Amino acid sequence: MERSTFKEAFTYALSLLGKRDYSLSALERKVKERFPELEKEELELLKRELLKSGYINEIESARRYFLRKVEKGWGKRKIAYHLRSLGFPEEVIREVELTTPFDYTYIEKEISKLSSRKSREQLKRFLLQRGFSFSEVSHILKKVK
Repeated sequence: MERSTFKEAFTYALSLLGKRDYSLSALERKVKERFPELEKEELELLKRELLKSGYINEIESARRYFLRKVEKGWGKRKIAYHLRSLGFPEEVIREVELTTPFDYTYIEKEISKLSSRKSREQLKRFLLQRGFSFSEVSHILKKVK
């Protein structure tokens, strides 16, 4: 494979990372779509270079995603599910869940706004759909009512 193709793929990967965070597997998928002629060894070299240069850090990317979704009122289970679908490895997701403090204030504010219009059962369903566990739901509803 030509060195210029590798450079183009590397530049493309950097431009993607400049727009938003990616997991290694998602970035690899995007680069493969654009450069199907890249061999497996070249893709591995590309990923190693991005990691070594500090252009990609899956833990920090996953943590930023986690915090953004917490601010939108998502629960840990829903966030973990979406991180998996974005291609983040299970060990990265577990580390982020364990090391990132979860702030319930965002969802508590939202629930307090809804509590006047919705029944307790509707609030439970709402929280469960947002990815909160049963114990978290009961904890949140105790604080609100």
